[in-house]
Amino acid sequence: MGDTGFRGGPGAFAAYGAGQYQQQHPGAAPQVYEPHRLGGGSHLPLIAPHLAPGERVHAVVDVQLSDLLRRVPRRHRPKERDGLIRVLDLLFNAVAVVAEAVEEAVGGFFRNLRRIFRGRGLAGGWESQAGRFAVQVLTGGRAGVRYENRSTTLVFTDHRILLGDTLSQGYDRYGEIPRAQLARIEPRNGSWSSRVEAYFADGSRVALDVSPDSHVRALETLLRGQLPPPRQGN
Repeated sequence: MGDTGFRGGPGAFAAYGAGQYQQQHPGAAPQVYEPHRLGGGSHLPLIAPHLAPGERVHAVVDVQLSDLLRRVPRRHRPKERDGLIRVLDLLFNAVAVVAEAVEEAVGGFFRNLRRIFRGRGLAGGWESQAGRFAVQVLTGGRAGVRYENRSTTLVFTDHRILLGDTLSQGYDRYGEIPRAQLARIEPRNGSWSSRVEAYFADGSRVALDVSPDSHVRALETLLRGQLPPPRQGN
């Protein structure tokens, strides 16, 4: 798939590619940074069905959207996600709009108070690269019915970042973004949480909660064009 732009050094490892699990010894440990979840087992067999031929995984990192982000506005919700609910919504739309407006007014009041000390959760709007990233996360997973899912497992490959959730039965994929869109992250030193600011190529920004610190270091390493050490995060 060509030069990925990632630099290796002494002891650099080979990134995991689709199909390699069938060729490896069952006890072989894949050389990819990933979280310590699912009982300590590797995420990669669950991710493998979503990889293109020759595509290589560089790292797997868990992140959360900051609670400063509001629920996805109705006009930005994927219409295909609604299904039958969308049909019923035609009958109850007015009630739903009022209920959401009241909920948003109450939640928005306290959210605005927190923003005074913690800053905005999203800069650039829902149509920006950061906004579209947030929409994919917020509308994904089992919590996506309420358009407020916040957790996602980012799978960094040589060309893209997959967004989803790694469950025991497989990888529930929400969507993806090109690798080049995510430009850099900046930890908020001295904040009351594990917040980092994720900056996108168009200048937009979204607040994430990332822990442990090893995940933050892995993200910083990836966005410098290098590969993080092949060890598991806590």
